[in-house]
Amino acid sequence: MITIQRADEAFLQTIAAPAGVEAMVLRDSDGSVLGHALFSVTGERVTLHSVDCAIPLMAEGLIRSVLNVGDCRGAVEGFCADKNLETMLLRLEFQAAEDGYVVDLAHFFRGECHCK
Repeated sequence: MITIQRADEAFLQTIAAPAGVEAMVLRDSDGSVLGHALFSVTGERVTLHSVDCAIPLMAEGLIRSVLNVGDCRGAVEGFCADKNLETMLLRLEFQAAEDGYVVDLAHFFRGECHCK
């Protein structure tokens, strides 16, 4: 079974995550790490900093889990400036903005699904 969980402090130290940055970790049933996504929640915005996962469908799951954390903490907008994730972000209905890509979390989680 594969799970996505919030990273503990030991994992954040292992990957040398910057201060104030959290991670969601994708683990296999044996506990091995298959990928992770770095993010932060500030005010009404959850910022996806990076995704490190070789399996595209699982990378999308990591992005969705980051957005869910932000939504649960009161964020209203998801943001990502990583141009390497453009194809996946657009598929998840992020919109291009001047400084990156944004998505309205209320629409993302409670709006009509227009998945491509």
